[in-house]
Amino acid sequence: MAAKKKATKKAAKAAPKDPRDPIAITPASMKATLVEVEKSLAKITPPEEPQPGSLADAMLHYIFSRGLPCGYGQEVLRRIETDFVDRNEYRVTEAYEIEEAFADLGFPDTFERCLAAKEAVSQLYNDQNAVSLEFLREAPVAERKGFFARVPAITPDLQKFLAQIVGYEEVLFSPRSTQRVQQRLGFDPKGSGVEAFFGGLRELIAPYGHLPLRVGPDTGDGKPILEPELSALCVVVRLGAK
Repeated sequence: MAAKKKATKKAAKAAPKDPRDPIAITPASMKATLVEVEKSLAKITPPEEPQPGSLADAMLHYIFSRGLPCGYGQEVLRRIETDFVDRNEYRVTEAYEIEEAFADLGFPDTFERCLAAKEAVSQLYNDQNAVSLEFLREAPVAERKGFFARVPAITPDLQKFLAQIVGYEEVLFSPRSTQRVQQRLGFDPKGSGVEAFFGGLRELIAPYGHLPLRVGPDTGDGKPILEPELSALCVVVRLGAK
């Protein structure tokens, strides 16, 4: 029994650190976040016009990137766009077939991720034809909760991730006062460095119209980009996450 306990403890210590682990909000972490966002954005090109982010893309990115660099999520999205006629074909494809399409990427728990992603996307498109992150950030909090309740495949962890995205995008793009939103994210709106942080972040993100998920141009060889480790979106949403 003692040996088993030791083995379990050793395995727990060996578990890889998720680069999206929450970061406490401090003046230093806000400055560091802006630096990381700028470095990440330097690898990608903004669209010709600002565009809203895709809820389905954010869900898929989280499911397939969890515990890994964001390049894995980007490569999965690329394959879904090129290997399937559309998202409808993807959502009606069996999880084991999707697993085969991603097997070379070497995901831990590949089948479980494929199944979770398929169910989440299927339920999303059963509920609505499409939902943009812009729609969610404009919706009242109660309406957002109602939407998540109708899509049970969006797990509590995924809900938290999406809520962070929506909260940050609301602060960055809403014309209304966002002090209450900042507080929900864990910021003191009058705290040291907070106004400068959101001002700097707003300037960096404005050309995109959303927090970008990409980390660079696709490699062309089917391998995920490993540097930078995180997209601008994942760099930002871990700040203040719980």
